[in-house]
Amino acid sequence: MLTAAGKTFLALGAITLALGVVFGYRTLSALGMALLLAVLIGRLWIVRRPRVDAHRVVAPERVRAGRPARSDLTITNTGRRRTSGGIALEQFGDTQLPIELPSLEPGETATITTELPTSQRGVFRVGPLDVTRADPFGLVRSGEPDEGITKLWVHPQIHQLEPFPSGIARDLEGPDSGEALEGGITFHTLRDYVRGDDLRQIHWRSSARTNKLMVRHNVDTNQPRSLVVLDTRAVTYSAEGFEDAVRAAASIVMASMSRGFEFRLLTTDGMELNQQMPPATIMDRLAEISLSFRGSIEETLDTVKADLGGVSLALITGSIPSDELSRLNRFNERFEVITVGRFTEQDVDGGIAEATVITAGSSEEFARSWNRVTRR
Repeated sequence: MLTAAGKTFLALGAITLALGVVFGYRTLSALGMALLLAVLIGRLWIVRRPRVDAHRVVAPERVRAGRPARSDLTITNTGRRRTSGGIALEQFGDTQLPIELPSLEPGETATITTELPTSQRGVFRVGPLDVTRADPFGLVRSGEPDEGITKLWVHPQIHQLEPFPSGIARDLEGPDSGEALEGGITFHTLRDYVRGDDLRQIHWRSSARTNKLMVRHNVDTNQPRSLVVLDTRAVTYSAEGFEDAVRAAASIVMASMSRGFEFRLLTTDGMELNQQMPPATIMDRLAEISLSFRGSIEETLDTVKADLGGVSLALITGSIPSDELSRLNRFNERFEVITVGRFTEQDVDGGIAEATVITAGSSEEFARSWNRVTRR
């Protein structure tokens, strides 16, 4: 296709040639012909564009922000002539990464390793590859995209946090779903014996009746239960402030996951994550999350049923108005402990009564303050 310079040459050539013919100026006509001839030569120059096959492997496909990831691109010359090499453009998200291709004999293969940028959280499309050939004057350029596209998930950075200061379940009978941690003293149900189970937990009467070993499934009902609400409204954040908020929410969730504690994460735009989901899925969803223009903290908390007594609430937000924060006082009785994380440089008066408020300019500052609060 024509580049910007090629289009200029074509337009000037046509205008100059027309003027030369109309007014009978041979020099002007010759100049117009030269400009048009340059475009034609450029078009013929790229006819023999390189024919290559590309196979891409991104390793690893999922990575924490700031950690290394690479693309191993295997190029094979599928044409009948030696390729001259050149610059190829690898699509990465909304940008393009230049890749220098070596000269290859017919059937020859080369692998090119490119370090991928992972400083920003998100899900990035890697590919396709545009193999580009241009004429010496830069008037015409051809690109041959390959069909291979891979995704790179860049998960949010995680800070080491202490577990919630409270949020102990008050249900002495244990959760009905049987999802509490095993190993407590509260009887939940009977299940088949699995090698390695404590023999003292075998229920001999049931084992005799069923002709197979049955053991008591006891659960720990004293495990912390936490609710994390992440405000995703664009009106409350700067771009960097929102990234800090996502890192904070992800760190709280990871602290619960690593200890096997029950948690639930809700966003103001309707996304929900909980401890029943695979960790990789949870981190993928946190990599995908973005600012929205709908929902509110109040509406999100209204969806929480009153039977979640004993739950610790962590509210992660930005620079929200003090009157909006004060309206959340009506939810005080639903939660045992409330912690509000605000990512703003502004001092905001008012807030939720009996809540611990952490105002931070970065996720690192939030993590330090959170750990100081929970260790008291």
